[in-house]
Amino acid sequence: MSAKLPHNVRVDRRLDSPPAQVWSVLADYPNISAWNSGIKNSFSTSESTEGVGAQRHCDLAPLGGLDETIREWVPEERLAISIDRATKIPIKQGLATFSLAPDGDGTAFSLSYDYEAKGGPLSGLIARMLRGQLEKGFAGFIDELEPAAAAAT
Repeated sequence: MSAKLPHNVRVDRRLDSPPAQVWSVLADYPNISAWNSGIKNSFSTSESTEGVGAQRHCDLAPLGGLDETIREWVPEERLAISIDRATKIPIKQGLATFSLAPDGDGTAFSLSYDYEAKGGPLSGLIARMLRGQLEKGFAGFIDELEPAAAAAT
């Protein structure tokens, strides 16, 4: 994924847990379905389960799937995951970047998602229609990440 993707959604939030705890949840890469209700099932599709190049598959709720690869891995600071293939959803490709920074005894957390929609000549329209759904979905992702991080040791 070398070219810049045409659309972006960003959600920022302060989490009460420190970066180490937030990172421990994100770094358990193959097991996102353990805490994220938007994922029915997830599993590793590569030998490595962490670090640049690790891959996973996610079955989405209620339908669809994603094949993803870690593109950037900076413990307790930054994680970037590319969407290499999406089925039954109108995303052609995407790059989700999670940024963590200490904020008092918590974490300043940012999720930035660059994406390109499927749809040929209608892809721009589809991308704009997806924007609200993505913002809501990512806010929900963070809502579920927060208690998972609080429970992490």
